[in-house]
Amino acid sequence: MAFDFNRSLFQVLVRHLEPRPGEVILDVGCSRGFYVKAMEAYTGDVIGVDSSEASVSDAVSDKVELGDATNLRFADATIDKVFSLHTIEHLPDPAGLISETGRVLKPGGVAIVVYPWELFRGMQAIGAAVRLYRNPFLAGRVHLHRLTPTRLQEFLPGSQLIHRESRFVPAMGLQFMTILDKGR
Repeated sequence: MAFDFNRSLFQVLVRHLEPRPGEVILDVGCSRGFYVKAMEAYTGDVIGVDSSEASVSDAVSDKVELGDATNLRFADATIDKVFSLHTIEHLPDPAGLISETGRVLKPGGVAIVVYPWELFRGMQAIGAAVRLYRNPFLAGRVHLHRLTPTRLQEFLPGSQLIHRESRFVPAMGLQFMTILDKGR
């Protein structure tokens, strides 16, 4: 990620997740765990997973672990709430993240997925492409998908998740936030 923490985005998350003490909250694609660390003020049972060994080894919270967003280690229906910030657009299998989120969420649980608003795939990854590849034209290697709320809803069938709402959130650049519920 090109950022470590954005207070405005965190406030939006807290407002919609409504975290409570004792709830198990999972951050999928947490990078170094800045949002995990901030969420610890609301519940001690927050966990972050990321696939980058470098990010996990340099984590800012001891609640960050190595993991695969499309193959989570958690048992079925064991997580109260899930959030994933700017991860799904990087995954070869975005439907896998949605499916795994539905699997691990408890009935009545909520998930929030935040992803960039882009006119074309990679538009918001140009800076990252320059840092990673020294070439802005390789931004499509950074963002593997251009997602919209409609496109994200195509991944829901079979996931046990129901679309509650999607909205534009200008808290950290231009981005979408989709809120998903797991039925009871």
